[in-house]
Amino acid sequence: MHQGDRGKTLNGPVVRAAAAVAALLLLSACTNAVEPPPPPPGPLAELSGILATGGIGVTALLPTAGPTLFDADRGPAATPPGYPGGDVRLDAVRVGKHVVLTVRPPNPRDTEPSEILEYTGPSSPPRSLGRAWSAGPDAGGEGVWLIRQDAPDNCRLEHVSLAGGEPAPGQPASCRTRVRTETAHGLLITINADAAESTDALIEPATGRTVRQAPRILGAAGDWLLLDGLTDLTLVDLRDNSSKKVSRPSIGAAPTVVPSREGAIWAVDFANAAYRGTNTQTRDIWLLRPSGPTWDHAPGMPFVTEHLSRGGGLDWSDAGDLVLADRVLAAWHPGEPQWRLSQAALPGGTWSGFTVLP
Repeated sequence: MHQGDRGKTLNGPVVRAAAAVAALLLLSACTNAVEPPPPPPGPLAELSGILATGGIGVTALLPTAGPTLFDADRGPAATPPGYPGGDVRLDAVRVGKHVVLTVRPPNPRDTEPSEILEYTGPSSPPRSLGRAWSAGPDAGGEGVWLIRQDAPDNCRLEHVSLAGGEPAPGQPASCRTRVRTETAHGLLITINADAAESTDALIEPATGRTVRQAPRILGAAGDWLLLDGLTDLTLVDLRDNSSKKVSRPSIGAAPTVVPSREGAIWAVDFANAAYRGTNTQTRDIWLLRPSGPTWDHAPGMPFVTEHLSRGGGLDWSDAGDLVLADRVLAAWHPGEPQWRLSQAALPGGTWSGFTVLP
């Protein structure tokens, strides 16, 4: 064998060895790379929990065409008399230990104010509070704020006590203002409601002075406001007007916010009507404690639902349970490992939202 041939013969193993070393180095580099985080768990098929054989002890007023007094453990208990029937839509809001219902026409384009009714019991007719464009609870839980119409383009903000008596004179307001809820720091309203250019504001109801304004205020309770943002949320402490950013624990559209009765814990539902671009509806409920701020994930979340826009909703009981309507009524006390499911199936229909009594 010539010396040149011997060199050519030795070069093959050397090249292959070098290639193997390079491959090992490349594999080592890939192995040391940061692993991508696992995808979030998919939603459960339905709300999970334990069937409460002893009952969950919740009675609710459902805004069905009726409406329906509903015992979570035994089913419909009564249909209070004297309410409008037929093709109408009811909205229920808790005002302290009272319930106020707004009777809306079936056509959302109807240009007439709605009738406002106070629930007075399972066997008595409601008390009429007159007509208004919107109604929201006052801070004391003993009255409501209304947007009254006096003329085609003339409305006023008025306070009506549920204890009776003459309402206060009120002050001028836009007919397109929607009242939402009052705290010790002011009345939360939406300006130009149902319009693309709508904005939210906390105002002094007696003077109309703006305390805080933002494109979207998700909720108000106690000393706090929760503002929506593109990628995060903002908590505003109204005691000193300071702000802090809060990361969203779940993606999706603007969440629904339901503060507890004393305002210390807020249920935040990151519902999704088109999960991952499909027609699947999901709920993903978290608890926000503004004083932290801290997030806690409710058990069994997220889950698939068919009740985002009908036969569903959230409210808090006087005992501090978060109550969810989804096929049945379910109760969960923060800190418990799972939901307590009632035995009675909720009535069907297009109703949405409910109020826990008292």
